[in-house]
Amino acid sequence: MLPATLVLQAMGGIRASVPALIASSGLFAKIILAVLLIMSVYSWAVIVNRLGLFSRVEKADKGFLGAFRRLPPTADCRLLCEQHPQSMLAWVALAGQRSLEQQTSPDLSPALRYEVIQRAMDRAAGERAAQLERHVGFLATTGSVSPFIGLMGTVWGVMTSFLNIGAQGSASLVVVAPGIAEALIATVAGLAAAIPAVVGYNHLIGRLREITNQTGQFSVEFLDRRLEGRRAS
Repeated sequence: MLPATLVLQAMGGIRASVPALIASSGLFAKIILAVLLIMSVYSWAVIVNRLGLFSRVEKADKGFLGAFRRLPPTADCRLLCEQHPQSMLAWVALAGQRSLEQQTSPDLSPALRYEVIQRAMDRAAGERAAQLERHVGFLATTGSVSPFIGLMGTVWGVMTSFLNIGAQGSASLVVVAPGIAEALIATVAGLAAAIPAVVGYNHLIGRLREITNQTGQFSVEFLDRRLEGRRAS
């Protein structure tokens, strides 16, 4: 396999740089590169946006949890929840507090009452998790599709190179190298879009899983404190 410098020298300096190769590529190759560029830019935007959002949620959860544990077991936590609007735990606690206030029927047993509250908190947690996970699925799509889009551009470029060989009746390096170089750019672009998207997706899903696990543990703690407060009273 010839080094890249020899290929560029063989090309006579006509298209001896990546921007020049892109500018001189065909319409199909430019469309492929444009699609990959759009997917890559949007993926980076999602990664940056969700990382910032998750950091704010985790910080708010930490502050809310510390303040919640300092409250008496039977205290109303609605005001505290409103003071932490970005906290997922506050969102769930507010749903639990509202459901607790609605369970005033004397016919409901304590077990059934707390089961209803638990379901209300689970629904609130699911709704909030869906909001946090919004657009994250696009990263998985980019990570799985981008290499194939780049490969399609590569196959098209190789096919064009063979057509040039047949048209010019020559298989010299000067004839083959430009088309092959243009084809490989599509592969590189596909990988450049896919790799950050896959890494970002795995990282964001891991952090979201930690947030939701903490929310599940908090739901149990919330109900235990309420049960403890009722027994004490």
